[in-house]
Amino acid sequence: MLDLSRKLTDELVLGDDVYPMNIAFNKVLKVVELINDGDIDELYKPYLAIQIFTGVDFTQALSPEQATAIFKLIFEEHIRIIPAKETAPVLDLAGNPIKSKIRSKSQSGDGERLFSLKYDAEYIYSSFMQAYGIDLIDAQNSLHWKKFNALLNGLPSDTKFAEVLKVRSYKPQKGDSQKYKEGMKRLKKEYALPKDFDY
Repeated sequence: MLDLSRKLTDELVLGDDVYPMNIAFNKVLKVVELINDGDIDELYKPYLAIQIFTGVDFTQALSPEQATAIFKLIFEEHIRIIPAKETAPVLDLAGNPIKSKIRSKSQSGDGERLFSLKYDAEYIYSSFMQAYGIDLIDAQNSLHWKKFNALLNGLPSDTKFAEVLKVRSYKPQKGDSQKYKEGMKRLKKEYALPKDFDY
Protein backbone atom coordinates (compact mmCIF):
# COMPACT_ATOMS: atom_id res chain seq x y z
CA MET A 1 0.00 0.00 0.00
CA LEU A 2 1.22 3.50 -0.80
CA ASP A 3 1.91 5.55 2.34
CA LEU A 4 1.96 9.29 1.61
CA SER A 5 3.59 10.03 4.97
CA ARG A 6 6.77 8.17 3.99
CA LYS A 7 9.30 8.44 1.20
CA LEU A 8 9.59 5.33 -0.97
CA THR A 9 12.94 3.91 0.13
CA ASP A 10 13.83 0.58 -1.40
CA GLU A 11 17.00 -0.95 -0.04
CA LEU A 12 18.26 -4.47 0.54
CA VAL A 13 20.32 -4.63 3.74
CA LEU A 14 22.58 -7.67 4.10
CA GLY A 15 24.75 -7.39 7.21
CA ASP A 16 26.70 -4.13 6.90
CA ASP A 17 26.04 -3.83 3.17
CA VAL A 18 23.18 -1.76 1.73
CA TYR A 19 22.06 -2.30 -1.87
CA PRO A 20 19.67 0.22 -3.44
CA MET A 21 16.77 -1.45 -5.24
CA ASN A 22 14.78 -0.21 -8.21
CA ILE A 23 11.18 -1.39 -7.74
CA ALA A 24 9.87 0.21 -10.94
CA PHE A 25 6.67 -1.30 -12.36
CA ASN A 26 8.44 -2.76 -15.42
CA LYS A 27 11.00 -4.54 -13.24
CA VAL A 28 8.22 -6.08 -11.15
CA LEU A 29 6.48 -7.25 -14.34
CA LYS A 30 9.80 -8.71 -15.54
CA VAL A 31 10.15 -10.62 -12.25
CA VAL A 32 6.57 -11.90 -12.48
CA GLU A 33 7.32 -13.10 -16.01
CA LEU A 34 10.50 -14.77 -14.73
CA ILE A 35 8.64 -16.57 -11.92
CA ASN A 36 6.08 -17.90 -14.41
CA ASP A 37 8.72 -19.02 -16.93
CA GLY A 38 8.80 -22.84 -16.96
CA ASP A 39 12.07 -22.91 -18.92
CA ILE A 40 14.14 -21.36 -16.11
CA ASP A 41 15.40 -23.61 -13.30
CA GLU A 42 13.52 -22.87 -10.06
CA LEU A 43 16.84 -22.77 -8.19
CA TYR A 44 18.00 -19.69 -10.11
CA LYS A 45 14.76 -17.70 -10.10
CA PRO A 46 15.30 -15.99 -6.70
CA TYR A 47 18.87 -15.01 -7.69
CA LEU A 48 17.69 -13.58 -11.01
CA ALA A 49 14.79 -11.73 -9.36
CA ILE A 50 17.09 -10.12 -6.77
CA GLN A 51 19.50 -9.18 -9.55
CA ILE A 52 16.71 -7.49 -11.54
CA PHE A 53 15.95 -5.26 -8.54
CA THR A 54 19.53 -4.59 -7.33
CA GLY A 55 21.71 -5.04 -10.39
CA VAL A 56 23.94 -7.30 -8.27
CA ASP A 57 24.68 -11.00 -8.89
CA PHE A 58 24.41 -12.84 -5.55
CA THR A 59 24.89 -16.40 -6.87
CA GLN A 60 28.28 -16.75 -5.12
CA ALA A 61 27.33 -14.85 -1.95
CA LEU A 62 24.02 -16.52 -1.04
CA SER A 63 22.87 -20.10 -0.67
CA PRO A 64 19.68 -21.06 -2.57
CA GLU A 65 17.76 -21.02 0.75
CA GLN A 66 19.06 -17.54 1.60
CA ALA A 67 18.22 -16.22 -1.88
CA THR A 68 14.69 -17.63 -1.65
CA ALA A 69 14.16 -16.11 1.82
CA ILE A 70 15.47 -12.72 0.68
CA PHE A 71 13.28 -12.71 -2.43
CA LYS A 72 10.21 -13.55 -0.31
CA LEU A 73 11.10 -10.68 2.02
CA ILE A 74 11.51 -8.26 -0.92
CA PHE A 75 8.16 -9.40 -2.31
CA GLU A 76 6.30 -8.97 0.99
CA GLU A 77 7.83 -5.60 1.89
CA HIS A 78 8.13 -3.88 -1.47
CA ILE A 79 5.90 -5.54 -4.06
CA ARG A 80 2.82 -7.29 -2.69
CA ILE A 81 -0.23 -5.08 -3.00
CA ILE A 82 -2.74 -5.87 -0.27
CA PRO A 83 -6.21 -6.25 -1.81
CA ALA A 84 -8.67 -3.57 -0.79
CA LYS A 85 -10.84 -6.04 1.15
CA GLU A 86 -7.88 -6.92 3.42
CA THR A 87 -7.33 -3.33 4.50
CA ALA A 88 -9.41 -0.82 6.38
CA PRO A 89 -11.66 1.13 3.98
CA VAL A 90 -10.34 4.42 2.64
CA LEU A 91 -12.63 7.24 3.79
CA ASP A 92 -13.52 10.52 2.14
CA LEU A 93 -13.60 13.83 4.03
CA ALA A 94 -17.14 13.07 5.24
CA GLY A 95 -16.07 9.70 6.61
CA ASN A 96 -17.78 7.64 3.91
CA PRO A 97 -15.95 4.62 2.42
CA ILE A 98 -14.48 5.30 -1.04
CA LYS A 99 -14.94 2.45 -3.51
CA SER A 100 -11.93 1.70 -5.67
CA LYS A 101 -12.66 2.05 -9.38
CA ILE A 102 -10.30 -0.62 -10.71
CA ARG A 103 -9.12 -2.89 -7.91
CA SER A 104 -12.69 -3.48 -6.69
CA LYS A 105 -13.28 -4.90 -10.15
CA SER A 106 -10.09 -6.94 -10.36
CA GLN A 107 -12.26 -10.04 -9.94
CA SER A 108 -15.82 -10.76 -10.96
CA GLY A 109 -18.37 -11.97 -8.43
CA ASP A 110 -17.50 -15.58 -9.22
CA GLY A 111 -13.79 -15.02 -8.50
CA GLU A 112 -12.71 -14.82 -12.16
CA ARG A 113 -9.88 -12.32 -12.74
CA LEU A 114 -10.99 -9.45 -14.93
CA PHE A 115 -7.68 -8.07 -16.13
CA SER A 116 -4.12 -9.01 -16.95
CA LEU A 117 -1.18 -6.63 -16.74
CA LYS A 118 0.33 -8.55 -19.65
CA TYR A 119 -2.60 -8.94 -22.05
CA ASP A 120 -4.19 -5.59 -21.23
CA ALA A 121 -0.92 -3.67 -21.62
CA GLU A 122 -2.19 -1.59 -24.58
CA TYR A 123 -5.39 -0.59 -22.75
CA ILE A 124 -3.39 0.33 -19.63
CA TYR A 125 -0.82 2.26 -21.67
CA SER A 126 -3.44 4.31 -23.53
CA SER A 127 -5.43 4.91 -20.34
CA PHE A 128 -2.38 6.27 -18.48
CA MET A 129 -1.69 8.59 -21.42
CA GLN A 130 -5.32 9.75 -21.51
CA ALA A 131 -5.80 10.23 -17.77
CA TYR A 132 -2.37 11.32 -16.57
CA GLY A 133 -0.29 12.15 -19.63
CA ILE A 134 2.15 9.41 -18.54
CA ASP A 135 3.92 7.43 -21.25
CA LEU A 136 4.55 4.09 -19.54
CA ILE A 137 7.32 3.24 -22.00
CA ASP A 138 9.18 6.44 -21.08
CA ALA A 139 8.38 5.86 -17.37
CA GLN A 140 10.13 2.47 -17.29
CA ASN A 141 12.74 2.22 -14.52
CA SER A 142 11.39 5.38 -12.86
CA LEU A 143 7.68 4.90 -12.05
CA HIS A 144 7.56 2.96 -8.78
CA TRP A 145 5.42 -0.17 -8.61
CA LYS A 146 3.31 1.23 -5.74
CA LYS A 147 2.71 4.50 -7.61
CA PHE A 148 1.81 2.54 -10.74
CA ASN A 149 -0.78 0.53 -8.79
CA ALA A 150 -2.27 3.63 -7.16
CA LEU A 151 -2.65 5.29 -10.57
CA LEU A 152 -4.04 2.11 -12.14
CA ASN A 153 -6.58 1.86 -9.33
CA GLY A 154 -7.65 5.47 -9.83
CA LEU A 155 -8.16 5.45 -13.59
CA PRO A 156 -11.33 7.36 -14.52
CA SER A 157 -14.34 5.49 -15.92
CA ASP A 158 -13.96 7.12 -19.36
CA THR A 159 -10.59 5.43 -20.02
CA LYS A 160 -10.32 2.40 -22.30
CA PHE A 161 -9.08 0.12 -19.52
CA ALA A 162 -12.01 1.02 -17.25
CA GLU A 163 -14.42 0.45 -20.15
CA VAL A 164 -12.93 -3.00 -20.81
CA LEU A 165 -13.33 -3.91 -17.12
CA LYS A 166 -16.93 -2.74 -17.23
CA VAL A 167 -17.61 -5.02 -20.20
CA ARG A 168 -15.85 -8.02 -18.63
CA SER A 169 -17.69 -7.63 -15.32
CA TYR A 170 -21.11 -7.12 -16.97
CA LYS A 171 -23.97 -9.32 -15.80
CA PRO A 172 -27.39 -8.93 -17.46
CA GLN A 173 -29.67 -6.72 -15.38
CA LYS A 174 -33.42 -6.53 -15.24
CA GLY A 175 -34.48 -3.85 -17.68
CA ASP A 176 -31.57 -4.32 -20.10
CA SER A 177 -32.84 -4.52 -23.64
CA GLN A 178 -32.14 -7.61 -25.74
CA LYS A 179 -30.11 -5.45 -28.11
CA TYR A 180 -27.94 -4.16 -25.22
CA LYS A 181 -27.42 -7.70 -23.86
CA GLU A 182 -26.38 -8.96 -27.29
CA GLY A 183 -24.00 -6.01 -27.72
CA MET A 184 -22.40 -6.67 -24.34
CA LYS A 185 -22.11 -10.39 -25.10
CA ARG A 186 -20.29 -9.55 -28.33
CA LEU A 187 -17.97 -7.13 -26.52
CA LYS A 188 -17.27 -9.66 -23.75
CA LYS A 189 -16.15 -12.11 -26.43
CA GLU A 190 -14.03 -9.44 -28.14
CA TYR A 191 -12.31 -8.42 -24.87
CA ALA A 192 -12.04 -11.92 -23.38
CA LEU A 193 -8.72 -12.86 -21.80
CA PRO A 194 -6.89 -16.07 -22.74
CA LYS A 195 -8.12 -19.09 -20.75
CA ASP A 196 -4.96 -19.70 -18.71
CA PHE A 197 -3.17 -16.36 -18.50
CA ASP A 198 -0.40 -16.00 -15.94
CA TYR A 199 -0.49 -12.30 -14.96
